[in-house]
Amino acid sequence: MRNPMPLVSFTFDDVPESAYMNGASILEQYDLRGTFYIAAGRGGTIDPDTHWPVIDRNQIRALCNRGHEIGCHTYSHARVDYLDHRGMEEECRRNAEVLRELCPDIQLTNFCYPVGQVSLPRKLQLLKRFDSCRGCFEGINAGTVDLGLLSVIELYERKVTFGDLRHLIRATHDCNGWLILYTHDVAEPPSSIGCSPRLLRAAIEAAQEAEMQCLTIREALTAIGYSPAKGHADAAVRVDERAA
Repeated sequence: MRNPMPLVSFTFDDVPESAYMNGASILEQYDLRGTFYIAAGRGGTIDPDTHWPVIDRNQIRALCNRGHEIGCHTYSHARVDYLDHRGMEEECRRNAEVLRELCPDIQLTNFCYPVGQVSLPRKLQLLKRFDSCRGCFEGINAGTVDLGLLSVIELYERKVTFGDLRHLIRATHDCNGWLILYTHDVAEPPSSIGCSPRLLRAAIEAAQEAEMQCLTIREALTAIGYSPAKGHADAAVRVDERAA
């Protein structure tokens, strides 16, 4: 990492409606943008486990138009470690196809493992298609980082206190690191894997008070000095064409 100052990214998995309505809106009030990892096959449905409504196609399009980054979360929210090579390609191809129909200019360059699960073959496969893959293993990214398994901190109401946030921000600042926060819903009250609007605001304000750059995953990769290998994006396109 060669970032000149500490970084923080706000990311949202599965993207329930409240992450769109509250999470995106709160970020925009601070003139910030987030990264939303979307499994397009679940768009407009009710999540079978949490029973929250997932954002629909119009809301996905609105997120794009408002400048937020859309990341890949497979098409059907499939566990990556259960997929073979062909199944993984198909999940990515179908997700990209739907998202490009909604947002023709979309740059789908970053991935998040559903439920945080991955195998080494799929990790290496995905790194040929995406600039980064985000997991759910806790830590602050600093020094030399694994772009195939970026570390995160859960922004969960049941787990993170305001004191914890201040400690995390200070630790990130001290090591000139990259703090990636992630949550699901942004509601009052939140689910066990979500946060309240108040906690999200507190995290944003703590980062700004510490003079940390608040960037999307794509922007943060540029800030740490990453640039895709030559032909990286073209390779993903060729894989899509073969799969089609």
